[in-house]
Amino acid sequence: MALEIPRLTRRDFMRIGGVSVLGYSLAPILRASNVEAKSSAKMRGGADVCILLFLQGGPSQLDTFDVKEGKWTPEDFDIQTVKPGVRMPVGLMPELSKRLDKYAIIRSLEAWEAEHARGTYYLQAGRILSPARLQEIPSVGSVIAYETRDQRRASDFLPPFVAMNMDTSSLVGPGMLPSAHAPMAMFSDSPPPFVLSDSEKGDYQRRRQLLGRLDRGWRETDPHRGRIFSDIDAYYQSAYPMLDNPKAGPVFSVPAEDHARYGATGLGDSCVMARNMVEADAGAKFIFISHGGWDLHGGAYAAGAGQYSLCGQLDAALSNLLDDLESRKDAQGERLIDRVFIACMGEFGRTPGELTMGGGRDHYRYAGVGVFAGAGVQGGKVIGATDEIGAHPTETGWHKGRSIYPEDVLITIYSLMGIDWTKKVTQTPSGRAFEYIESISPKGPMDFGEISELFA
Repeated sequence: MALEIPRLTRRDFMRIGGVSVLGYSLAPILRASNVEAKSSAKMRGGADVCILLFLQGGPSQLDTFDVKEGKWTPEDFDIQTVKPGVRMPVGLMPELSKRLDKYAIIRSLEAWEAEHARGTYYLQAGRILSPARLQEIPSVGSVIAYETRDQRRASDFLPPFVAMNMDTSSLVGPGMLPSAHAPMAMFSDSPPPFVLSDSEKGDYQRRRQLLGRLDRGWRETDPHRGRIFSDIDAYYQSAYPMLDNPKAGPVFSVPAEDHARYGATGLGDSCVMARNMVEADAGAKFIFISHGGWDLHGGAYAAGAGQYSLCGQLDAALSNLLDDLESRKDAQGERLIDRVFIACMGEFGRTPGELTMGGGRDHYRYAGVGVFAGAGVQGGKVIGATDEIGAHPTETGWHKGRSIYPEDVLITIYSLMGIDWTKKVTQTPSGRAFEYIESISPKGPMDFGEISELFA
């Protein structure tokens, strides 16, 4: 019956709700006696929302924020020194080159994976993809949604976890956590999800009442089936506040002026809606935005395409998002940027030095780059450095004295959100403990930690 909701087509259901039915429900087994944490963890706090801008496909570190100059470099990259010791491809990202004081750059990132599906999973789940536990492990967004559930107010109408422009086949869901903490997946080129016109509300209410009666009947006649549908229904229940609240429409609307200012792209529209969600202060905690196309095995320097197109889209969207979050204030008069943490990165980097025979760059895990802003991040700071062709970190730039891995980034997110990343759930469907951040890496035991050097 959920497919009868006005404006929610079968295609919309698969895109928006597909990840909600993949996992177990942890509700019956998640008790205080089954959750352990290290008492030594110190959370930084300060962020109410995290925006993770995922450059899907793997951005080239040496053609973006860790630019390297060689005989491969096109002249129109216009590489300039924008501050002492920091050079940027001004021709590719003119606006972000002007705003270096608004964000920090990490040039000593390293990935564990060099294959898209596995790398994409790792960034979302913080661990190696295990087919045996695929339905059990939740994404970091779902963990944040679960951990912040007690912060929700009666007035909140946005789901805590929103994912934009990410195919649901690659989006990690709630795993064993209750389905209410699944991502609401949406696409910026589709009508706003769960937003009804006045003419549709009457039909919607009748169908909602009918669905409720059918659900009650299933629970009474088949308790086992009822439990399954109760968990799925919890996901649908999270959409009802949006359907019922007239403020939801404006949040998912992109004014023509903003559409143009943010670059007139899907990425730009997603960033406008992310800004709106932050400004609405209505329950969104983790906003995952995917920007695809960075897998440039060929045509990396093609005129009007490749790096030129992708960097241009990122330049317009991210620079205006930073500007708006800095200039706008919340109900208490505080700047929005001060309570929002922005992380922008891909699943790995690209092969260094000369382009390949195909005119592109292949997958490369040993060097990468990321941009971070908001929630106390010290703008203008550059952490780490790589060699002259962008192949390996020569300076890590932080207290661990090694490359910075996805686990370190996720710990930083958890720390800013006030979440104890050392938590471990000892009772799980598989019988293997679930650690928010595992201390076992592909290299063996490793001491992961917050990237404290990002902050003043």
